[in-house]
Amino acid sequence: MRIVIWIKENLLGSKIDILMTLISAYFIYFIASLFLNFVFTTDWTLIQVNRKILLVGLFPEEQLWRIWTVFSIFSILISATIGYLYKLKLRNSIFYILILIIPFLIFTTMNLLVNVLIILFFSIISYSVFYYLKEKKLKITSRILLLSWLIFLPTLFFILILFGGPKVTLWGGFFVNLILAVIAILAGFPLGVFLALGRASSYQVIKLVSIIFIETFRGAPLIAWLFFAWFVLPNFLPNLFSLNDINLVIRAMIVLSLFSSAYIAEVIRGGLQSIPKGQKEAATALGLNSIQELLFIVLPQALRVVIPAIVSTFIAIFKDTSLVFILGITDLLRIGRLIPEQQQEFYGKSIETLLVVALLFWVVSIVLSQVSRSIEERLNVSK
Repeated sequence: MRIVIWIKENLLGSKIDILMTLISAYFIYFIASLFLNFVFTTDWTLIQVNRKILLVGLFPEEQLWRIWTVFSIFSILISATIGYLYKLKLRNSIFYILILIIPFLIFTTMNLLVNVLIILFFSIISYSVFYYLKEKKLKITSRILLLSWLIFLPTLFFILILFGGPKVTLWGGFFVNLILAVIAILAGFPLGVFLALGRASSYQVIKLVSIIFIETFRGAPLIAWLFFAWFVLPNFLPNLFSLNDINLVIRAMIVLSLFSSAYIAEVIRGGLQSIPKGQKEAATALGLNSIQELLFIVLPQALRVVIPAIVSTFIAIFKDTSLVFILGITDLLRIGRLIPEQQQEFYGKSIETLLVVALLFWVVSIVLSQVSRSIEERLNVSK
C-alpha cells in the first residue's frame, strides 16, 4: 500500500528518522491529551447560551431571514465558482469537511439544521451545473459568474437594509467580520491592481498620485485610519439613503478597502517587476498594443507569481477586521470579551469565549490558505 511505503520512507527510513518520529508522536500525544481533556471537562454552557450573539450580535430574531438569504446566495456563488474553476478532489473535500464541521457542531442547532441542509443542497446543484457548463466550454459561463458576483455586492446591502431592515448598530458578531472582510477584499483588490499599474506607469502624474496614495496608507497603522474614519469621514459622507444610520459600517468598509488596496498594490508591483523584458518584447513583436500587452501578457503572469502573498494579505485583512471595535461596532472579538463581563453567571470565563473566537478566525484563515495552495497547484506556480 502507498501509505505503508510512505511511512517507511519518511518516518522509519533511518535511526534518526525513527527517533524523531517517536519524539514527535509523544509531543503530539501530550498536546492532544491536554486539549481533549480541556474540551471534554470544560463547561461550555456559556457558548450554548450565546451562540446567536457570537454569530450575529443583537440582530433581531425575526430579521434573521436576511442573513440566511445573504449566506445562501454567497454559498451558491462560491460553489459555482469552485465548480467552474476547479475539479473537486476527494482529499481536499475531506479536509474542508473536517475543518468546517468544527464550527458547524458548535453553532448549528436542530432548528437551524433544515436551513443548513437546504443551502447545502442548492450549493451542490450550483457546483454541478457550473462544472457541467465548464466541460461544455461555453464562453457565456464566465460572464454569468462575473456578473453574478458584481450584482451580489449591492444586493447584499439591499437585503440587509431595505424594507425595514435592522439598524447597523444591531449588527455584530462573526457576521460583521465576514461582511467587512469580503467588502474590503472585493473592493481593495481591483483598486490595488490599478494602483500597482499606476505606480509602474511611465506617466509621471499617474505614478506620483499612486505613490502618494500607497505610501500614505502604508505609513500609518490601521488603528490610526480607523480613528480618522471616526472623526473625519462623517464630514465627507453624503446624507443619502439614511446614510447617517449606517455610516459606522460604511466608514469601516471604506478604510479597510483603501488600507488593503495599498498593501495589495505593493504585492502586485513586486509581481510586475518579476516579469522578464523578453515577455514585453515578444508581445510587441506579435503586434499587441500596450493595453493588450498589459492585460494578456504582463498582468496574468504577475498575479500568478504573487498568489501566495496576495492570499496572505487577504488573511491579514480578515484578522484586522477585529479592530473595528474602535468605531463602536460589536464584532466577534468584542462580543467575546464583553460576554463574561456583562453576564454575571459567566463572570471570569473569558477563556472559553476567546478560544471559540480564535477557532472561528483560524477556520477562515486555514480555508483561505488551502484555497491558495489549490490555486498554486492548478497554475503550477512552484514549477
